[in-house]
Amino acid sequence: MSPIGEVLGDRFRIDRLVGTGGMSTVYQATDVALGRTVALKLFRVDSTDAADPERQSGEVAVLASLNHPSLVTLFDAGTAVIEGVPRTFIVMEFVDGTDLNHHIAQGPLPPREVAEIGADLAEALHYVHSRGIIHRDIKPGNVLLSPSDFPGRVFHAKLADFGIARLLDSTRLTATGALLGTASYLSPEQAQGLPLTSTSDVYSLGLVLLECLTGERAYPGTAIESAMARLQRQPEMPDDLGPEWTEVLQWMTMRDPAKRARPEQAAMALRYIAQSEAGAEGDAVPTRPTEALSGADLSTVAMPTHGDDVPEDDETVTRAFAARGLLAETEPVATPVGATRATTAARLHTDDEAPAPSTMRRNLIAIAAALVLLVATAAIILGLQPRETAPEGPPPSYPAVEGTLGTHLKQLQESVEP
Repeated sequence: MSPIGEVLGDRFRIDRLVGTGGMSTVYQATDVALGRTVALKLFRVDSTDAADPERQSGEVAVLASLNHPSLVTLFDAGTAVIEGVPRTFIVMEFVDGTDLNHHIAQGPLPPREVAEIGADLAEALHYVHSRGIIHRDIKPGNVLLSPSDFPGRVFHAKLADFGIARLLDSTRLTATGALLGTASYLSPEQAQGLPLTSTSDVYSLGLVLLECLTGERAYPGTAIESAMARLQRQPEMPDDLGPEWTEVLQWMTMRDPAKRARPEQAAMALRYIAQSEAGAEGDAVPTRPTEALSGADLSTVAMPTHGDDVPEDDETVTRAFAARGLLAETEPVATPVGATRATTAARLHTDDEAPAPSTMRRNLIAIAAALVLLVATAAIILGLQPRETAPEGPPPSYPAVEGTLGTHLKQLQESVEP
């Protein structure tokens, strides 16, 4: 029997069916107390929390306290008896848009759009993980796309179903052999039933973004085939992805969770790619990724080294990041708003020589600063002299500096000489 028309908790009237999933059904509903449209998710499993309303209220309070623009806001939760069976339900913000699963079904998405969606979600993961909650089920169907009126953006991504495991009976799920998560997007540790960390969600997000770019799942097949495949190999990266995307996705999907990108690192790297893609499109409008990165120290997008115990595939990615200046010990990389893709690629793909020691860099900076000070002082002195007065004695000599810095200093010196 359909629950449409019923009022749950004396407040939420179920209006129409929106979609169904393996564990729940989503309806559009009306909050009759506030007169607003909400989304109501009704679970197919009964809630054992009905015997412990105090505990359930505490869990709802934790989840309802989450407030982030890339999270679907949780309003309320409870238990209702429908056809004689206790059913857990949660009430959420209603997002008037599509989900990423339906969006991908239309074909691969533009790289810039994927980078912006990925950065939105990675920032949300960082926010929630810092509060001790792991999602466990990152998949396209749990990513809602709200139309955006921000210049240069089509959608704003919102992650749904955070903390569902906290509201369900985990003991019952374990006893019946149920697995929280979707096989195609499970992290290796999740597939093995090992403890999860914040980087477990990052792995799943990496697979989702790869699917956005290619239109295909990285690990197709049955649930068992898909789960086992990720234990044997890294996801395959098509050659046409380009080096930036390949390296970031490899970092996000390392098999060892300790070597994976953390959510905030993934967010920074994805914002950088979004800026690069915006430059390739000739977008002069300061978009959100441009604003986020224009003053950012990209050395914080740092893939840590792990010594000799790094597996060969992980070590390859580490070397690639070091060569492109994305490790902490290298110089920060900054891209201007109007930079082209070629310019960005050139900055990322530098020669594979080792970076200069920090002491040498400091010495060069000190020398350059002294030279600039000398030239500026000379400019002030010459500016105070009458124009018709010839300078006395030979012009000052400055130490020779090679490279681009020397060329710029020479031009500056010539510009202030009478």
